[in-house]
Amino acid sequence: MNDYIEELKAMLTQLGAQEQSDVLDFYTEYLQDGQFVTYTDCVRELGTPRQLARKVLADYSIKNLNTASQSGSRANKPKDDVKTIWLIALAVLSTPITIPLAFGAVGLFIAAIAVAVGILAAIFGVGFGVIFGGLVSLVTGLGVVSNNFWVGIFYLGVGLIAAGAIIMLIPAFRGLVDGVIHGITVFSKWMYSKIVKKNRAEKHGRGQQK
Repeated sequence: MNDYIEELKAMLTQLGAQEQSDVLDFYTEYLQDGQFVTYTDCVRELGTPRQLARKVLADYSIKNLNTASQSGSRANKPKDDVKTIWLIALAVLSTPITIPLAFGAVGLFIAAIAVAVGILAAIFGVGFGVIFGGLVSLVTGLGVVSNNFWVGIFYLGVGLIAAGAIIMLIPAFRGLVDGVIHGITVFSKWMYSKIVKKNRAEKHGRGQQK
């Protein structure tokens, strides 16, 4: 049992000291009370230390995200959302799936993330295209303005328009990216609740609050 707890501890370094202590104390007490002495007994009861750690990290990330949303203190919202999505993905992919419906849910989860990544790539692609086109126009305008004034002015004007459009659209792009990330976060949390169930320790009513 001690080896199991030590492996679990090594995988919970992302948690704060108090949170890590709470998790380790909880599962140590549970395993002791249940007389799960050997490493194999612990794995059979709670899954491997890696599986349990990924579930714990995802649970805490979701809890912290929900708390921050309720308090309105989401200064690093996109960053927190991406972290939560990543931890949920790790937890889902490390969870043993035996029910056919759950296989479909995992497939849907992966597909949703792929679609979100595709949308974000398209957004950045459009932005990059406008920036690149504007720079080309500016360089072209500067290159030909001395030989053909009006053609040079035209290209310079196009470049300046592109630059102005980018500056004006930056807030919209950021809002759109934030919205896509938040949407996939909400979907990920819902899917996580359907796929990853409470383990036996949590079902005894002493698990961490979510």
